[in-house]
Amino acid sequence: MGGGDVMSVVKGPKESYLTLAEKGSLTCNETSLKVFGQSFIAGCYIGFGALLAVAISETMPGLTADNPGLKTAIFAFLFPVNLVLIILTGGILFTGTSAAAPAAFYEGKVRLLDVARVLVLSWVGNVLGSLAFALFTMWCDLHQGPTREATAAIVAKKCSKRFDVTFAKGVGCNWMVCMAVFLSGQAQDFTGKCVAIYLPISTFVMIGFEHIPANFYLTSLAMVNGDIAFVDVLWKNWIPTTLGNFVAGAFVVALGYSYFFGRLGNKNVRESEQVSDHARKSTGIVLEPASDPNAKAAQYAVEVPAKEDTLKEETTRFDANGVNDACAGDIEV
Repeated sequence: MGGGDVMSVVKGPKESYLTLAEKGSLTCNETSLKVFGQSFIAGCYIGFGALLAVAISETMPGLTADNPGLKTAIFAFLFPVNLVLIILTGGILFTGTSAAAPAAFYEGKVRLLDVARVLVLSWVGNVLGSLAFALFTMWCDLHQGPTREATAAIVAKKCSKRFDVTFAKGVGCNWMVCMAVFLSGQAQDFTGKCVAIYLPISTFVMIGFEHIPANFYLTSLAMVNGDIAFVDVLWKNWIPTTLGNFVAGAFVVALGYSYFFGRLGNKNVRESEQVSDHARKSTGIVLEPASDPNAKAAQYAVEVPAKEDTLKEETTRFDANGVNDACAGDIEV
């Protein structure tokens, strides 16, 4: 058998983080109208996945009546469909943006004001998109029967916990949602991206964490059905879940990985060194520069152009895939 180079279809963690930061930069540099539009559509897609999960998991009483774990597993298997739709079509979720935009800020690519702008736009767009899909659900006459009963029960449970408990559940949720965005950026084919999205998303759903875009749809459907008051939803779920999701994205994921692989932990690394050598992709280890200044200059003269080309190539491929959000992501149920 002949030897040859082994080609990987999975990026290393450093490349994935830098891609996440670049995605945040692209979002922050986009017009407000487009950011809002992509966020609105993403809110609708959240509704598709949540409605699918509720409708199916609640209409299998023979299997799930005495087996709540199986009901949760069925829900968790169906729900990630919405994240696949969002991430692979360039949709924007507040959850994913809460990691991507701060990552771009930590890497010095955008202003703090632009980060705040896209976070607000994505939050509002997700709310309105979810509400629109809840009204669409009513129009289709799909909001009654087992779906209404299940949604009312889910929302009542979501709004029954202490503020700090819901906040903590929001942190846990978006940690996983941002990992779905992070891992999907590593995968370079459709199957790999779907697997990368499904594993973290189904994990947070089965655990019972709180995902604000998913909650937007479920609580909106419960409100239009008259099963819960807006004040209870806002204070007992939306606010603590939003804060928890933001902390996970901006600090646990973006800040942490900027220290591990980005500017915060490697202040003296040149911009051209941000893409790891192919042989070290899977480790995220930064190659040590040569100690001799002349050797160092020669090393950069040879290696830097290739690395810059790789970065441009990966960024172009990433942008072509339309993966402009997502972390997400997002979901609990």
